[in-house]
Amino acid sequence: MTEIALAAPASARRLSTLRNWREIWRAVHLWLGLALGLFLSVIGVTGSALVFFQEIDQALNPELRIVAAPPQGRSAWRPLEEIAEAARKSIAADARLGFTYWPQSDDQAFLFYYRRPVEGAEKPQAWHVFVDPYSAKVTGERLWRDPENMLRGAFVRLLFDLHYDLLWPVTGDLVVGVIALLAFVSTFTGVYLWWPRNGKWKNAFTMKWPAKAERVTYDLHRLSGIFLLPVAIAVLMSGVYFNLPEQFRAAVELFSPLTKPQTIRSLAEGGRATLDDAVATVQRRFPGGRVYSTVQPATDESPYAVNQLFPIGFGLEGRRTVFVDRYSGEVRHVNDPLSGDGDGFIAWQWPLHSGYVAGWPGRIAVFLFGLSWPLVFVTGVIRWMHKRNARRAAAKRGAPASAH
Repeated sequence: MTEIALAAPASARRLSTLRNWREIWRAVHLWLGLALGLFLSVIGVTGSALVFFQEIDQALNPELRIVAAPPQGRSAWRPLEEIAEAARKSIAADARLGFTYWPQSDDQAFLFYYRRPVEGAEKPQAWHVFVDPYSAKVTGERLWRDPENMLRGAFVRLLFDLHYDLLWPVTGDLVVGVIALLAFVSTFTGVYLWWPRNGKWKNAFTMKWPAKAERVTYDLHRLSGIFLLPVAIAVLMSGVYFNLPEQFRAAVELFSPLTKPQTIRSLAEGGRATLDDAVATVQRRFPGGRVYSTVQPATDESPYAVNQLFPIGFGLEGRRTVFVDRYSGEVRHVNDPLSGDGDGFIAWQWPLHSGYVAGWPGRIAVFLFGLSWPLVFVTGVIRWMHKRNARRAAAKRGAPASAH
């Protein structure tokens, strides 16, 4: 009897401690949700749109991005160096071509980025020039981003700026990175509160229907978060990388050394490798991949960077970056997601964040995750108001409010 009597208070203390911790996590989850919900909704909705930014931009600017494709398709492309040279000739002498999106279908143009200095402005403007791959003729140019006027430029660029820094230059990218970290905390407190303590897992994954509005709101809130939990982890982690790259890389380097792209140099050994040579080198070494983008050398010592998407099995795709010497045409370095090192881990971040890691199903999953943020925010606010009103009503009656 004595042992039972001693066990009962101990069990009661453990239960009380668990309840106290649960209330702490509930408060953390609540106030993070109320504080960050509106910002996460904007970031989420713009992120959903950006999953399809190429398709949206093409629909809005068909005269720039769509070309007439001959029946033979890509085999009729002009040499890559000729295409790049057409872009170079169309821009100012003091401008340099940079990142280039490759056509992913036969009727698309090449999209080259370049920066144009503006007299009296602290930062250059970002521009695009488009080139028809079949004729090597420029189909048009456009202003992509004007640092002096955030409202000038392409519509899709505005979505990028809202998503990346909430239209708050310099500081906004840091703020959004911190929001992503806090969203991690909010997500895991939500998982803790959702976790079925009674072991009834079926109920944890089902929505009660028909039910009162309060119950429907509660189920929408918890299920919209839990069903997309793997996507949330992937997108939030990669979002931290894109907004806090130095801090993210420093954390990764605690476990594995990283290669700094700016340290990869072309060696002047005579000759000059063209873009055709660089891409041919990559395709010989990795014949199973398709080129998604390239980066032109920024300086005389910089290499070409060729980004390939490639299948890795189970319907998944990775993105590797191959750095090719601009003189010899030899491979200088490869960032491969299958390498198992820190560089490989970094190489996963873009496919995870964009959803390209799983092709169209992955992109749709990321699209739905972005839309889930305003749903979680609105249902969370409604749920909070329901509980607040219930507590006030209970206080008037002198009865305890429900904790559910």
